[in-house]
Amino acid sequence: MVKDIHGGNIWQAAKEASKPLEKIIDFSASINPLGPPASAIKAIEEGLRLIPPYPDPSASAIREALAAHHGISTENILPANGSTELIYLIPRLIPRLMKPGRALIIEPAFSEYKKALALAGWKTEGFVLDKDDGFRLDLEKLGRRLSKGFGLVFMANPANPTGVLYSEKETLSFLKLARTSGALAVLDEAFIDFSGGSVLKKAIRAGNAIVLRSMTKFYALAGLRLGYAAAERKILSRLEGLKPPWSVNTLSSLAGAACFADARYRERTAEWLSAERDALSKGIASINGLEPFPTSANYLTVRISKPRLNARALASRLFKEGLLIRDLSAFRGLGPEFFRVAVLGRDANRLLMDSLGKAVSEAGARKNGARKRGERTA
Repeated sequence: MVKDIHGGNIWQAAKEASKPLEKIIDFSASINPLGPPASAIKAIEEGLRLIPPYPDPSASAIREALAAHHGISTENILPANGSTELIYLIPRLIPRLMKPGRALIIEPAFSEYKKALALAGWKTEGFVLDKDDGFRLDLEKLGRRLSKGFGLVFMANPANPTGVLYSEKETLSFLKLARTSGALAVLDEAFIDFSGGSVLKKAIRAGNAIVLRSMTKFYALAGLRLGYAAAERKILSRLEGLKPPWSVNTLSSLAGAACFADARYRERTAEWLSAERDALSKGIASINGLEPFPTSANYLTVRISKPRLNARALASRLFKEGLLIRDLSAFRGLGPEFFRVAVLGRDANRLLMDSLGKAVSEAGARKNGARKRGERTA
């Protein structure tokens, strides 16, 4: 079975499954199934003539568009080659401000945080949220933990992979706790366009925080790689000094800037997500042995309660049908009974529900068969 990194490796999946790329249905990566806005496609087509020269090193097109979109200064925006580039740069930023030491990650969390920190020589600790308490953010407990002394603290909102959306009050309290403790807060809002509730402007005003955003999920530009950081000017100027030149290519910058010209796209996405997320959640919940968690994002975390079935086995079973799901076994705070699926289009979602139902039924049949064999030999 395909060994994924953090979902979305359809190229390797197609090769291992000996299937054409278009025969792989990827529920492991949470990307808007509507595809890029028409305005972005048009910008790419018109921008093809600009491929020969080097890209604008300042990525002015997307930087100015983002500043206008958020109502902030261009000095508070730093475009990048996806928000993952920034995740790997931020741990290198801190030695200029303070000695690298310990970083705290609110978990379950995106695996790249820990990898990036380790690569830069940081020791990481997890603040693991309780799955049986709905992954509630215990701010009082978090405050006590931060008081132990950390240079960095990472949190995603909505949380990835759980899809939990923390309120503005909770998120601002998190930022205040980090600031009071002396830690630089990294707030990852990669999926916030699907849920609403961004605190980007307030985080900039408060200071000592970096907000990460992605253009690849909501606007379906994953193949172009485009993300950005928002923060106070002094932090971003240092962070920009660590970036390699031309990390944002011309087509990414133009396509990203054009996304905001298509107001109807956001409306269509909201309509799709509201209907399909609810239908997928209810459909999975109707399968005996599967429990989807509430979510505000475009993906669902699901717990398996069926004996003789775990996420790894389920992912392997679905892979044979060309369906990719995200096995969450390795995530702290979760375990072998958890997996994540993206919300896609209606036909794909129905195919997933049908395949999940068959897989769970087969697991139950194997259990019953084993019990009967045991009774005969008793």
